[in-house]
This record gives sequence, C-alpha cells and structure tokens, in this order.
Amino acid sequence: MPKKKSPDLSLPSSWKDLVQKKSRRTASRSSVRKRWQMGLKLLSLILILSVVGAFGLFTEKNFSSSLVGSFEFKGVSPIVDRVRFSSDGALNHKWFANWFGPIRKRTLMDLNLADIHQHLLGEHQIANAKIRRVFPSTLEVTIQERQPVLVLRLKDRKKGYQDWLVSRDGTLYLGQEYSSSRLALLPSLRIAPNQLKRKVDGSGYAALAGMVRVSPLLELARREYPDLYRDWRVVSYERPDDLDPGAHILVQSGRIGKIRFSPNAYADQMKRLRYLLKDPKFSKTAKIRSIDLSHERSVFAKI
Repeated sequence: MPKKKSPDLSLPSSWKDLVQKKSRRTASRSSVRKRWQMGLKLLSLILILSVVGAFGLFTEKNFSSSLVGSFEFKGVSPIVDRVRFSSDGALNHKWFANWFGPIRKRTLMDLNLADIHQHLLGEHQIANAKIRRVFPSTLEVTIQERQPVLVLRLKDRKKGYQDWLVSRDGTLYLGQEYSSSRLALLPSLRIAPNQLKRKVDGSGYAALAGMVRVSPLLELARREYPDLYRDWRVVSYERPDDLDPGAHILVQSGRIGKIRFSPNAYADQMKRLRYLLKDPKFSKTAKIRSIDLSHERSVFAKI
C-alpha cells in the first residue's frame, strides 16, 4: 500500500502565498449596455436640472414684477392702450392722466419706468409708487399716499395764504384732489416761526421732526375718541422729543379752551380726559377753560 502523506502544517514562505486565487468572469454585453444606459440617464438628468436652474435664475432676474424694470426689450410691441391706476388716497386716474400727459402712440418699451418712478416720488403727497408693464399694452401704476393729520396755513408774498398739509412723518405738502369736507375735519397746526425751515432747492419746507411724537396722539383721538377729536381746532407743541416738564402738546377745542398733554402715554391721558368729562361737575359745563393731563396721574382743570 502506498504510504499516506502527512498534512503540511508549515507556514507560507511569503505574504503572496496568502492571496487566494479567484477567477474573474467576463461581463456580458447586456450588463455593459445597462451600465452605459444608467450613466447616460444620470448625465441627462444632471444636464436638464442645470438648464432648468439657469433658466429660473434668468427669469427671476429679468421678468419679475419689480418696482421698476431695469432692463429693456428690443423689438416690436403694441401701442399702450390702457393705464391701470390705483391709489390708497385722494389721487385718482384723472389726476395721473393730467400729470403724465398723453401717451402719444408710445409702446410699453418706449416708456422709461425708472424716470416715471423718480418723478412720482418727487410729488410730496406720494410716499411710494410701483410701476410695471403688463404685456401686451397696459401700464400699471400703484400709489401709496401720505395721509394728512393737520393743516398749516402760511402766507406767501406772491400767492397769498396757502394751506399746507402735514403728514404723520412731518412732511409738508400742498394737497391735491382732497375734498373740502375732508380737510375741514383736520385741526390746524400752530408752530413757532423758527420751527419752519425752507428747503435748499426752494421746493417747499423741510419735514417737521416733532410730528413723529405728536401724530400718535392725533391718530388715537381720531380712531377711539371721534366725538372729542371733532371738536379739536388747533394743535401746537413744544419740544415733544424732550422728557422735561416743559415738553408738551397743547390742543385747543371748541368746548375746552386748552388741553395740555405730555408727549407720552397718550392712551392713559385720553382715558383720564374721558373720565373727567363724564363727571357731573364737568358734563354740565358748557365751557371749560383748561385741562392739564401732563402730570402723570394728576389732573388739573379750570372751569
């Protein structure tokens, strides 16, 4: 019988002897074709997303409904046949037609929107304006106006007396298209001459800085105490931005000669005024000389 060989338990002579030999199978044509198809699909998807993204950025930049178009198309476009005008104040379509003038067979692309926008904001009654083209042939103009809270009558050497309207932010402007009944409801403003300053370009007067503190009182009274507000005739103020005891707002009304307010905490002061006028002693009095509400919770009144 042949002699059985004993198993070889010796270690391999080098690390190469540890590597197991493995046979490779050649990829079939169908699998290669599938890999190519998947690669082409992935590449096509990337290209499509890139094109869509670039087109979206271009569209957002050039065709959004912006305040004023900063680009111009070239080509044939229809003549403007409609102007769509809207405002939150007194100005109307007729005013804009007179202000802008005739279209004169111009197209939307003939109009310089930036120039129109700049000239509209030159009207002190206008606080903001939005202009856009609505193709094929409509010009859309949207106006936000300043709202008057007081009337300031001034005398001009050439034009005589003029009524300047005072807005919430202190802008002074000659109002247009306001009804006389609306203006009659506004109290008058009385200020010291040194508070009024001419603009350098001579186009009017600089804004009154103190009105920012005075306007909230007028708006509160008009909104929540209309019966008292309707009786207010003249409003004046002195250093409303200061917090010293001399800072105050003075209101003269038909029934009450003088109402003195501190330029803060208007809601509390108006509540105290209402409470005082309901008191039998004051409710039956036709004329009250003065009421001082400017000393925190204390109220001083003279009949």
